[in-house]
Amino acid sequence: MWNKISQLLAFFENTIVGVLIMYSALMLFTQIIARAVFNYSFSWAEESVRYAIIWMVFMASSIAFRQNAHISIDVLKQILPKSMLKPFQAAICTICLMTTMLLAWFGWELASRMMMFGQVSSAMEAPMYIFYLSIPISSIFMSIRISESFVSLFSKTNKDTNIAFEEVS
Repeated sequence: MWNKISQLLAFFENTIVGVLIMYSALMLFTQIIARAVFNYSFSWAEESVRYAIIWMVFMASSIAFRQNAHISIDVLKQILPKSMLKPFQAAICTICLMTTMLLAWFGWELASRMMMFGQVSSAMEAPMYIFYLSIPISSIFMSIRISESFVSLFSKTNKDTNIAFEEVS
């Protein structure tokens, strides 16, 4: 059951990031053509691309957790005895999970304040809380992915104690 939910989340993450990449590329291309050929500029184009890239980066962080693609320093994993690898990896998961949960909490607080103040973006005049929601939403996705890594670390199917997060897909 959880595998189906995880695959659905992965599809959602990949789709959102893919759409945002395509939107950003298309909008920048359109803006360049409009300026070069028609001597016209869309006042909101750069701002919309900036916020699309912000959403894309935060959502792609969840994908990076799922694929174990975040930068890591593994020198400690190489010098620790095998008996200490799982506790070490569990500690890493716990720290990452606490960090993303704090990020989700404070991101929600920030987005709530933006909603309360009614601040809008300068060019698009879109509510700023929509852009700040990228922080708590992506943090929740990252927390889910880290939790999957933590569970896979101690699951019976994960026999190799030298693998930290790799079994999650």
